[in-house]
Amino acid sequence: MKGIAILAVALASLTPTALAQQTELGGKVRSGQEVDVPAGETVQGDLIASAGTVRIDGRVDGDLVATGGRVTVAGTVTGDVLAAAGTTTISGQVDGDVRLASGRALVEGRVGEDLLIGAGQATVASGAQVGGDLIFGAGRMQMNGAVAGSVVGSTGNYSRAGSVGGSERVTVQEPREAPTLADRGFDVLRRYLSIVIVGLLLLWLTPRIFRGAGDAVRRRPLVAFGLGIVAVIGVVVAVVLVVFLTVLLAIGLGLVGLGSLAGTIAFAGTVAVVVIVFLVFVAVMFGAQAAVGLGLGRLLFRGDPLSFGMAFLALLLGVLVVVLLAAIPVAGGWLEALLVLLGLGALLVGLARRRREPAEPAEVAYP
Repeated sequence: MKGIAILAVALASLTPTALAQQTELGGKVRSGQEVDVPAGETVQGDLIASAGTVRIDGRVDGDLVATGGRVTVAGTVTGDVLAAAGTTTISGQVDGDVRLASGRALVEGRVGEDLLIGAGQATVASGAQVGGDLIFGAGRMQMNGAVAGSVVGSTGNYSRAGSVGGSERVTVQEPREAPTLADRGFDVLRRYLSIVIVGLLLLWLTPRIFRGAGDAVRRRPLVAFGLGIVAVIGVVVAVVLVVFLTVLLAIGLGLVGLGSLAGTIAFAGTVAVVVIVFLVFVAVMFGAQAAVGLGLGRLLFRGDPLSFGMAFLALLLGVLVVVLLAAIPVAGGWLEALLVLLGLGALLVGLARRRREPAEPAEVAYP
């Protein structure tokens, strides 16, 4: 089954010219506007079908992999069925497992073994029989057939008029209530306090870097924004490189018989990835927005440099503006993303500025 699933993926990636061909591999692969196995026809072996409409009224002595806008199995499949379609109907007989990924899935016939469904709307109709277990994840599930095994699933709406031979564990997800105005206000306040606290720590622990980031927001916003985009790309590349090098080193050490060292390398690489992801998370969620807040707040104050107290006041006012912009319905998410890119780049500018500054000369005591 795994082999023909891989072939199905390959079929879906073929060029339009290749898809114009009706049959490949002696009829094992079929494609076109419509693929039809009429009643009375028997396909010896597996069948891979990809078309706008796939209909099986005959018999497939093997596995069936079908993709398309509509897939219907009204005949007999002696093996497994794997289908991905807008609408899928199983009204015939499948002796093996059935795995469906569909917008709408309807099972009216007989499934010899397990039935797995991932769909927006799924129905196991009255008269349908499942010889094994029913496993599903659906927006809406109606189970009116007979399941010999157990039923396990998650759905937003579940109704059952059929029978279950084993256990039944279905999680019905309660619809989320729309947040009230008070809930939204509390979220904004919590977000505001979180960013202010992180900004205060940065202002205290790394004053030059953080103040430099605020200056970059005011004086070099385009440069900071461009560096923010570069930073995001750089983080992705760094994570990929760390994972690649870790796997490469671990495999190499394992091949030369240093299995324990390979395990250590794999652990170190995992820790490195976790640390990178954590630092990026803090920078994106708090640090970048605090830097933008400091830069915006500095627009209200004259004088350079500001005292710690005045800088903190600028941070309070600027972060308030950032949080209120992010809270705007619909546009708030986009504005927040732009501000995060600006803040990330500004932090890089502040870091580079800190490294370029000469160290303060030590005081010399004269007799």
